[in-house]
Amino acid sequence: MRIKLILLAIFISYLPVGLIVYAETSVELHLAPYKDFLEWGTYEGFDATQPKPESRYATFKAAFELIEPIDHPIIVELGTTRSFNHGGLVGCNSDDTRYWMPENPSTWDWGAGFFTRMAATAMSHKMVDIHTVDICSAHIARCKVMTSDFSNIQYHVSDSIAFLKKCKFPRKIHLLYLDTGDMTPIEPTAQLQLREAKIIVSRNLIADGGYILIDDVQNQTPKQFGETSNLGKSKYSLPFLLANGFELIMDEYQVLLQKKKP
Repeated sequence: MRIKLILLAIFISYLPVGLIVYAETSVELHLAPYKDFLEWGTYEGFDATQPKPESRYATFKAAFELIEPIDHPIIVELGTTRSFNHGGLVGCNSDDTRYWMPENPSTWDWGAGFFTRMAATAMSHKMVDIHTVDICSAHIARCKVMTSDFSNIQYHVSDSIAFLKKCKFPRKIHLLYLDTGDMTPIEPTAQLQLREAKIIVSRNLIADGGYILIDDVQNQTPKQFGETSNLGKSKYSLPFLLANGFELIMDEYQVLLQKKKP
């Protein structure tokens, strides 16, 4: 056995570097440095007496790992990363780029999830096309600053409904991230997400076996303002999607759905 191990070590040492680094470029390895931040951002303000769902780290990791085997996957984000730092710091939602501190992740806006950069980071070992959409040009401008070290992101200034009605890609979407609208008042956001879901289904935008990840489903803010549903912004869209070709994969702070294959 010892001789076999020595021979194996010698064989590996002669392999080209590109053939042996895959284990070091997995989704989990790329996301791991941000796990504590993603969990903190998920649970900030959570009622300590209530059981905690899995954090955004868990659902991000699951979603990215599920599309990892796909050749050149397409990711679409509705509602871009819009703030250089989180709400507890001066400069939140400011256009002043001095508030962006790329070397200090503790200042980033983890309460909002930071999906754009997390998607690019987690999939940085793959050829992947990322499209991020926001109705506000200032938000897109800030996102460009925060993701300037990535070249595979396309930025779209558009409302989500117009984008979904007109978007065209070489293939169907493999992962769609729904994060439009505010947490309060929740009703306009929930109605918007239902309209988004109806276009997604009617235009058949998601690849067979592809995924939809919905943020803030178990966010507690709406209930603090009288909301009675446990589904937050997805109280209309989630039942609609489940009745129209999607199935539940993960039911946590975020909800992960998969489109059923024919």
